[in-house]
Amino acid sequence: MEISYLPLGFVSTNTYFVTNEDALLIIDPAGESHKILDKIKSMNKPLKAILLTHAHFDHIAALDDVLDVYPVPVYMHQNEHDFLTNPAKNGSQKFQELGLPIITSQAKPQFIDEGDIQLDGFDISVLYTPGHSPGSLSYVFKDFAVVGDTLFNNGIGRTDLYQGDLETLIDSIKDKLFELDETMPIYPGHGPSTTIENEFMNPFLNG
Repeated sequence: MEISYLPLGFVSTNTYFVTNEDALLIIDPAGESHKILDKIKSMNKPLKAILLTHAHFDHIAALDDVLDVYPVPVYMHQNEHDFLTNPAKNGSQKFQELGLPIITSQAKPQFIDEGDIQLDGFDISVLYTPGHSPGSLSYVFKDFAVVGDTLFNNGIGRTDLYQGDLETLIDSIKDKLFELDETMPIYPGHGPSTTIENEFMNPFLNG
């Protein structure tokens, strides 16, 4: 299994491409859909599903365009189902100068919660990690985890957006993510990857 990513869109949000021998998953189609579609084509594997770590605008901006070409299932947490069509909740209403708000009209999501799932040969442990947003999910694969905006390389997610909560965020990190293997690579929604071991010294968690 392999993972690669492209930083895309208004705030350089990471869109992830996870492959096994036979198939492809996308996590958080962030924007600049032509780049995502070109990447899918170049990988020469069928796209089977789109996973959302959460539904803030910068993680869903290319969702409709990708679904136009690849009408695959979309998976997310139920707590953010209305973020897809509500710019006040997904944060895009605050950025009118960028040509927003952003909504998606095509996604008919399938809701998932914490637990183990299997998608077309991908074994994924889903962790419910709210705090940055009320429906944030982290996806743990065999050799790495994709955690959205819950945890960054020497940083944590902001909590000043709709239904964000700092105490909940810290609990999600310490009670869920910090229980993963210390050497596991962690791929965040923005910026470079890190490891659990590195984030034990995260200044935002040790103040």
